[in-house]
Amino acid sequence: MSTFFQIRFVESDVTLKARILEEKAPTTAQAFADLLQTSAIETAGKHAMYTGKEVSIQLPKGSCESTLLHEPPKENLTCFPQPGDILYTFMPAYAWGGIPQPIYDFGLFYGKEARTFFPAGWLPGNLFARIVDEDLEELEEIGRVIHLKGQQNIVITL
Repeated sequence: MSTFFQIRFVESDVTLKARILEEKAPTTAQAFADLLQTSAIETAGKHAMYTGKEVSIQLPKGSCESTLLHEPPKENLTCFPQPGDILYTFMPAYAWGGIPQPIYDFGLFYGKEARTFFPAGWLPGNLFARIVDEDLEELEEIGRVIHLKGQQNIVITL
């Protein structure tokens, strides 16, 4: 049976439904589902700088550091996400621009021609979830809104 979760963009009052791809990225999928079973994730989403049409969502360090989302295995990797793809990328402390904290990145891709190329080079992410087809138009619109107006508060729940 498939596991679904919801991503709510608070300021826009838009909720998107996503399916966890347990069969493609089992460890990442299970770790993310376990995280959501303990509590909702409240964070912010901002437009990515380097990857194209992506809303970048940083998961809270305190929620992730003692889970399998900290240094997860490489699963279902891609550098060329499609609209609706959700990638999880972990970067250890000091790996990204010398930032002393690890980064737990949840990348929500809303348009074509995205790629995970950064100033330091290619960085594939674990493709572990996907927005359901019927929500892809709303995803594209919320991506445009965030690109033009800036970050929004986000709540992720089962």
